[in-house]
Amino acid sequence: MNSKILRKIHIYLSLICFSFLFFFCFTAITLNHPSLLTKKPSVHQRQLSISEPTAQFYNDALARNGIVLSQSQQTLLIASSELTIANPGQRIDLYIDNQNNIIEIVDTNFGWIATLNELHQNRHTPALWTVISDVIAGILMLICISGTWLSLKHKAHRKRYLYLLTASSIALLTMV
Repeated sequence: MNSKILRKIHIYLSLICFSFLFFFCFTAITLNHPSLLTKKPSVHQRQLSISEPTAQFYNDALARNGIVLSQSQQTLLIASSELTIANPGQRIDLYIDNQNNIIEIVDTNFGWIATLNELHQNRHTPALWTVISDVIAGILMLICISGTWLSLKHKAHRKRYLYLLTASSIALLTMV
């Protein structure tokens, strides 16, 4: 492949992926050293009184408080009297007390570092995030391949680059 075209591909893909690569590198550090930036979660509890213990009254009361459930979540809540809704960095726990016609809501926010870490781990994320992560990972692999190819085209430095590439590969393999 023409070096000029390959260099342009390498540069533009690098620019496209910069913020994502920076994000994943930053969160790799926060995941490796959780005690540095951990924050005590903030927990907010509240109770909702229900006039009738029916699915419609539960849904209406929750909707008035900004919680909208899918049909499967509604079914699970009614069947087990409890439900956890997990999002990156946040959990909402719902408990139904049928004897007193009360829904207890426990909203826990773990902070923005926890949110970023869970995005990095693809935990409690929407399907779109998974697609974006996979596309970015594929592009980053192309950046690695194109950068390696461009570096190995330099005959004067090829031997040194191959040593570095080999050392990097051996280091990874010894850690696995």
